[in-house]
Amino acid sequence: MRPFLRKRSRIPSEQQLFLLKFLLDSADPVHGYDMMKSSDLGPGTLYGLLKKLFDEGHLHRHSEIVQGRCRISYQLTDKGLHYARRALLEAELERGIAGVSE
Repeated sequence: MRPFLRKRSRIPSEQQLFLLKFLLDSADPVHGYDMMKSSDLGPGTLYGLLKKLFDEGHLHRHSEIVQGRCRISYQLTDKGLHYARRALLEAELERGIAGVSE
Protein backbone atom coordinates (compact mmCIF):
# COMPACT_ATOMS: atom_id res chain seq x y z
CA MET A 1 0.00 0.00 0.00
CA ARG A 2 1.29 3.43 -0.84
CA PRO A 3 2.12 5.49 2.25
CA PHE A 4 0.23 8.55 1.03
CA LEU A 5 -3.04 6.62 0.64
CA ARG A 6 -5.00 6.46 3.86
CA LYS A 7 -7.43 3.69 4.48
CA ARG A 8 -10.92 5.15 4.48
CA SER A 9 -12.70 5.00 7.75
CA ARG A 10 -15.79 2.85 8.01
CA ILE A 11 -18.98 4.86 7.64
CA PRO A 12 -21.11 4.61 10.79
CA SER A 13 -24.43 2.78 10.79
CA GLU A 14 -27.68 4.58 9.96
CA GLN A 15 -28.54 4.59 13.67
CA GLN A 16 -25.22 6.21 14.56
CA LEU A 17 -25.57 8.73 11.72
CA PHE A 18 -29.04 9.68 13.02
CA LEU A 19 -27.65 10.12 16.52
CA LEU A 20 -24.69 12.19 15.30
CA LYS A 21 -27.00 14.46 13.29
CA PHE A 22 -29.35 14.82 16.26
CA LEU A 23 -26.46 15.80 18.55
CA LEU A 24 -24.96 18.09 15.92
CA ASP A 25 -28.28 19.93 15.51
CA SER A 26 -28.67 20.37 19.30
CA ALA A 27 -27.10 23.51 20.73
CA ASP A 28 -27.68 22.35 24.32
CA PRO A 29 -26.88 19.03 26.02
CA VAL A 30 -29.54 16.38 25.29
CA HIS A 31 -30.94 13.71 27.60
CA GLY A 32 -30.97 10.11 26.42
CA TYR A 33 -34.73 9.91 26.95
CA ASP A 34 -35.27 12.87 24.61
CA MET A 35 -33.14 11.16 21.96
CA MET A 36 -35.14 7.97 22.35
CA LYS A 37 -38.46 9.82 21.94
CA SER A 38 -37.19 11.51 18.77
CA SER A 39 -36.06 8.27 17.13
CA ASP A 40 -36.94 4.62 16.68
CA LEU A 41 -33.85 3.59 18.64
CA GLY A 42 -34.41 1.24 21.54
CA PRO A 43 -32.61 1.84 24.84
CA GLY A 44 -30.02 -0.90 24.21
CA THR A 45 -29.08 0.52 20.81
CA LEU A 46 -29.14 4.17 21.92
CA TYR A 47 -27.13 3.77 25.12
CA GLY A 48 -24.72 1.37 23.40
CA LEU A 49 -24.01 4.02 20.74
CA LEU A 50 -23.70 6.76 23.36
CA LYS A 51 -21.24 4.66 25.36
CA LYS A 52 -19.16 3.96 22.25
CA LEU A 53 -19.08 7.66 21.30
CA PHE A 54 -18.21 8.62 24.89
CA ASP A 55 -15.45 6.01 25.13
CA GLU A 56 -13.95 7.32 21.87
CA GLY A 57 -13.91 10.89 23.23
CA HIS A 58 -16.69 12.22 20.99
CA LEU A 59 -19.13 13.08 23.81
CA HIS A 60 -19.25 14.97 27.09
CA ARG A 61 -21.56 13.53 29.73
CA HIS A 62 -23.24 15.83 32.25
CA SER A 63 -24.93 14.35 35.35
CA GLU A 64 -27.45 16.12 37.53
CA ILE A 65 -29.96 15.10 40.18
CA VAL A 66 -33.54 16.05 39.29
CA GLN A 67 -36.30 15.15 41.76
CA GLY A 68 -34.06 12.54 43.35
CA ARG A 69 -33.12 10.89 40.03
CA CYS A 70 -29.85 11.10 38.16
CA ARG A 71 -30.33 12.61 34.70
CA ILE A 72 -27.47 12.32 32.23
CA SER A 73 -27.22 14.61 29.22
CA TYR A 74 -24.82 14.37 26.31
CA GLN A 75 -23.10 16.89 24.05
CA LEU A 76 -20.50 16.53 21.32
CA THR A 77 -16.90 17.43 22.16
CA ASP A 78 -14.79 19.39 19.67
CA LYS A 79 -13.44 16.05 18.47
CA GLY A 80 -17.03 14.79 18.26
CA LEU A 81 -18.14 17.80 16.21
CA HIS A 82 -15.38 17.09 13.68
CA TYR A 83 -16.20 13.37 13.67
CA ALA A 84 -19.95 13.97 13.21
CA ARG A 85 -19.50 16.42 10.34
CA ARG A 86 -17.03 14.13 8.59
CA ALA A 87 -19.16 10.99 9.09
CA LEU A 88 -22.29 12.69 7.74
CA LEU A 89 -20.41 14.08 4.74
CA GLU A 90 -18.79 10.70 3.96
CA ALA A 91 -22.17 8.96 4.23
CA GLU A 92 -23.71 11.51 1.85
CA LEU A 93 -20.86 11.03 -0.63
CA GLU A 94 -21.12 7.25 -0.33
CA ARG A 95 -24.85 7.38 -1.08
CA GLY A 96 -24.15 9.58 -4.09
CA ILE A 97 -21.52 7.20 -5.42
CA ALA A 98 -23.81 4.22 -4.90
CA GLY A 99 -26.61 6.01 -6.77
CA VAL A 100 -24.34 6.73 -9.74
CA SER A 101 -23.11 3.15 -10.06
CA GLU A 102 -26.59 1.61 -10.09
